[in-house]
Amino acid sequence: MEFIKELENRILPFWLNLVDKEYGGFYGVVDYQLKVHPEAHKGGVLGARNLWTFSAAYQYKQDPAYLEAAHHAYEFLKDKLWDQDNGGIYWLVDYKRNPVISSKHVYAQSFALYGLSEYYKVSKSEEVLTLAKNLFHIIENICYSEASNGYLEEFNADWTKKENVLLNEGAEAAFTTNSHLHIIEAYTTLYQIWPDEGLLNKIDNLLTLFHTHIFNHEKHYCQAAFDQNWNSIKDTFSFGHDIETSWLLTEAMEVTKLDRPEVVEINKLMALEVAREGRAEDGSLMDCKANDIIRPTRVWWGQAEAVIGFHNAYELTNIPNYLRYSEEVWTYIQASILDKREGGEWYSRIDANGEVVSSLRDPKYSTPENIVDSWKCPYHNARMCLEMIKRLED
Repeated sequence: MEFIKELENRILPFWLNLVDKEYGGFYGVVDYQLKVHPEAHKGGVLGARNLWTFSAAYQYKQDPAYLEAAHHAYEFLKDKLWDQDNGGIYWLVDYKRNPVISSKHVYAQSFALYGLSEYYKVSKSEEVLTLAKNLFHIIENICYSEASNGYLEEFNADWTKKENVLLNEGAEAAFTTNSHLHIIEAYTTLYQIWPDEGLLNKIDNLLTLFHTHIFNHEKHYCQAAFDQNWNSIKDTFSFGHDIETSWLLTEAMEVTKLDRPEVVEINKLMALEVAREGRAEDGSLMDCKANDIIRPTRVWWGQAEAVIGFHNAYELTNIPNYLRYSEEVWTYIQASILDKREGGEWYSRIDANGEVVSSLRDPKYSTPENIVDSWKCPYHNARMCLEMIKRLED
């Protein structure tokens, strides 16, 4: 199967080569020229995603190298990313493991919880479960606003509230779809190892938030950012986030056995709208529509989520076109996103002309668009392979 080959022959070997045996964790930057930067900063989100990836990979195939990498990622998260005084993980540390950006963002905490929950499945360590529960209670006791029924985003190291600047939705955003999506993703995985009734209620409430506040019932997409009263403040339709949302909410209901037919319906509508507006002629997924203007850049993670999301839409609807959409995105990934250079992984972005976006490749671009950095990680593409292997085998 192509997904097995991609996972085992390209993605996982690439990341195994980035284990930092001297300072812990994984190297934080590999640039477009495939040059490793051992002294680059290391992101908390990247560290948590590495933990999830190798924990999930070991469950798929009991390769000792995957388990060792998961152990390594856990030790770095627990000892270096975790704030020993205040709890929670830092946004960014330097290569010597000192905090560079000590802010606590609910987005990063969610990924830490996601990684810890997956790691517990392979470690069965009570220490890991305790840390996961601790992080869940931090999110609920500090980040959750009972008055607004939503999760506040960004905090200082001591958990005092600050403006939301670390995500690109903007400082004026009290709540973002992006963060709430990854909270329910983490809570769903936590529920698999800790089927607590209070946790179940929180997942149920998040499903309600997506149905009542986040999903636009007129335009059939998720609004990106909101003020404290859940008024939409940003006119952006993120094709990648919506197709990812459609299958992650489906997964939440499958794991918890919550009967929410109205949420199933919006998952179908989301997938349909992404297919209608977000697909390019070559079958790839474009970036987003912002202020009614479509941004045609093809982002690596959006392609990966579309492969799963369109396949999930087929499973929800039995409409054959969705299988074709999933296959076409995978074909595009193989042709344009895979970095087929010796030692390569996936490119980060492809422009509308099919060229790789990176200022290190062409000075007309404004950003480096690295092969690895705080955002460019193995979580989306490794998960795509794992999900598709499971779904196609089933």
